[in-house]
Amino acid sequence: MYEFGQALKMMHEKRYGESENFFKETLKILKQAGQDKTMSYLFVLKRLAYVSFLDRRYAESEKYFKVSNDLTPLVTKNPANIFSS
Repeated sequence: MYEFGQALKMMHEKRYGESENFFKETLKILKQAGQDKTMSYLFVLKRLAYVSFLDRRYAESEKYFKVSNDLTPLVTKNPANIFSS
């Protein structure tokens, strides 16, 4: 997916604002495709949380991590996935 690739590229280039926009677009695409309760969605959501954290927007980062934590039991029964990247 182009948007995800660009988000990672921007994240590695420390262009966190642009990276966040691409991660949000990726999540939107996944949700529109009915993939909002999948491991892929959780993975992208955690990446969005990390980018927010790296950009020192801690409250926003915490919000994304909380959503990810709340969504994980709906996606998988494996408790190790809560902490996996």
